[in-house]
Amino acid sequence: MGSTKSLVSVSAVLLSFALLPVKASAYNNDGGFADSLSQSVSSLNEQSKSQRTPTVSTGSSISNELSHFWEDLKKDTFDDICKNAELELNKEGKLANIAGLGAEFKRYMKKFPNEKIALIDEVKVSLSAALGNDTLHLPDMGGLGVSLTGLLEGKSQVVRPLEGDRYCRELDTLVKLYQVKTVLPLKASRIVEMKKGEIWKLPLILRMGFGASIGTTINEVLNISLSAGKSKESRPSVTLYRMDDNNLRLRLRIDRVEVRSVGVSASTLEIPMADIGLWNAENALANLINKTWAKEINKYIALKLSFGHSRFTGKKLLLEFVLNPNNPEQMAGLEKFLIGDFGIVKRFIEMGLRFNNFSEDDESLSGLGEIEGVASQAGQAVDSESSYAGSNIYHGQSNGLHLQLPIAHTRDNSWSSSYNRYQSLDREGQALHVQQHSRVTSGSSMNIPFVGTTMKYDSQRNIYVVNKEDIAGAVTRPVLMYQQYEGFVKQGDGTARYMLEKANSVLRYVGMNGDGTDAGNVLPSAEIFPPLPFDPDAEPDAPQPAKFYKSAVMGFKLLISDRGVEDIIFAPAQAIMKAYMNVMREVESVIIEKVMDLFTINKEGKVVYDSKEVSKRFGASFSSGPENGTNPLDIVRTLAYTATQIISDIASVKDAPTWKEQSTRLSKVAAGGSRSNLKYEDFLKVVVQLVKPGDVSAEVYVHTDKRVKGEADVTQTYQFFNTRDNSFDNTIAEVTQARERFAEPSLLTD
Repeated sequence: MGSTKSLVSVSAVLLSFALLPVKASAYNNDGGFADSLSQSVSSLNEQSKSQRTPTVSTGSSISNELSHFWEDLKKDTFDDICKNAELELNKEGKLANIAGLGAEFKRYMKKFPNEKIALIDEVKVSLSAALGNDTLHLPDMGGLGVSLTGLLEGKSQVVRPLEGDRYCRELDTLVKLYQVKTVLPLKASRIVEMKKGEIWKLPLILRMGFGASIGTTINEVLNISLSAGKSKESRPSVTLYRMDDNNLRLRLRIDRVEVRSVGVSASTLEIPMADIGLWNAENALANLINKTWAKEINKYIALKLSFGHSRFTGKKLLLEFVLNPNNPEQMAGLEKFLIGDFGIVKRFIEMGLRFNNFSEDDESLSGLGEIEGVASQAGQAVDSESSYAGSNIYHGQSNGLHLQLPIAHTRDNSWSSSYNRYQSLDREGQALHVQQHSRVTSGSSMNIPFVGTTMKYDSQRNIYVVNKEDIAGAVTRPVLMYQQYEGFVKQGDGTARYMLEKANSVLRYVGMNGDGTDAGNVLPSAEIFPPLPFDPDAEPDAPQPAKFYKSAVMGFKLLISDRGVEDIIFAPAQAIMKAYMNVMREVESVIIEKVMDLFTINKEGKVVYDSKEVSKRFGASFSSGPENGTNPLDIVRTLAYTATQIISDIASVKDAPTWKEQSTRLSKVAAGGSRSNLKYEDFLKVVVQLVKPGDVSAEVYVHTDKRVKGEADVTQTYQFFNTRDNSFDNTIAEVTQARERFAEPSLLTD
């Protein structure tokens, strides 16, 4: 693909001289963007004081996690002809000889979620040792591959925001190789010259691993393979972010992780170059093009199916300093601390050694002492106190399923569960215990060689159950947080409104206690994505007209306070049943209206009903059904059974013996690991009815890039329910900041 991009870049260079850049707004201090709404929207926000009315914020900024989601959504999709323009220099290319860096370089562009463009200069570094060979051969089964690897690799990445929002208009910047920037050498004089919004990254990976795999080919068409492995990694990284003229943020990270994994895959064999029928020539250029094009074609025409499972455990350490780039002493100390080359790896190892024996079960006081020691050591070196110093101890497991149908469709599903213990010097050493369950889905259609993906829809859902532990060891009651991201590329207006309905389907049930829904607590989906006017002259069976949008993304957060969670856990069985039946009115309203008064709770906590009276009302029996369709009595039976399981699921949380087990069960039940199998938004639809609106806080971020004539784009954050209680904002901020600080930075953030 790299060579293909190089070919595209030749045309890009020729086009660039006829194009001019476009001016645009600046980025915010998180490496993302800040969008200010008009004065009329600000005025609307000031007037919206009702707790029950959604309000629009005066500014919107995106999280690191949403940046990750956006980058994954836009990856490999067709944007415009200049998107994949890239300049590459191989090992023989001409680039300034910089100590510690190799000469492999590439320059490319990416878009922030607000459609503004960033220029990335990337230089790869790799020092690796690997042993791998077939040590055992089984008849008709191929070789058993066993490998032992040792690896040190890294990148120098410089991210610079540009003023334009069109790739082709920034091609002239792309080709100015005399403006190439690298992180190394980390000299004070170079750091001082960083521009506002500029990010320097130096991520490294030190890995030791063992792996084994075995495979076979069936009928010379299908490849089947099994693999397993274990690896230990240490991932130190340095990032520098120029916040403004007087502030420079330094972040130091180290992540030690151990991963065990197994996997199985099946795929069709690739088609040889000769069978594809490309250029018939013997010269080197033709061979290069044939290999590149054959690889690109095979990438999309193979049939693939794979499944993988992994378990992981690890520890992270994070230090953050806000320095003054105009202070010569601080800059000199920073240069000395970073040494200016890969000696920084040794520095990280030294800082992380004393953290080895600390575990998730240790007292908060013990962890606080370890963090203080490392922060003090680094602070003395850079002549500054840390603005943040913290740790994250974690473990979990994940599963992934990949399916690729040639050209037509590719789908990836993954689901995971994890535990994270966050602790920092601020907040007086308080520790956050976070139980998390996640499900991520990505589907793309019409995947065309040399063009990319033309249609895509991605979804990410997360459940978090949070407990806080103070320095004395006292633990708070659990808080439940739900986070959902939805996004698409090239979808119709119906799909766009359905995306917003994912949030509305939960919001409308908050505080309803089983009595219908509240239409005032929803996003104005028809205003954001207006449907086309109905055509009264159209044939009855004719499809309704639709329009297509280029891309959009939604971020939905909902927090239920500890009081709200307690209301859920101790809710009467009758209230839980009523809330569930209220949700099921979405699909079975006629049946529920007929028999709702017949549902009761027996002494064992089961939902029961008078079967004779139910049969009488429907004029049917449980032993036989209608000739066509579903017996309504079977639906009644299923409703009663599922309601019983939900009651049992919530009771299991209440009966947990310890606070940690209670949080573990609550997160598992909310993610569908339960008897009822209700998960994520379906589970929330039921339980938010049992909570007072004053114990709920929610916000929805919407960003569109419609490219539809006559329709304005939207970049807004809507807030719902309790937006005035600082405890909600503080809890969301604590959890979100902890997770995002320790998460792997996206390409466009630090």
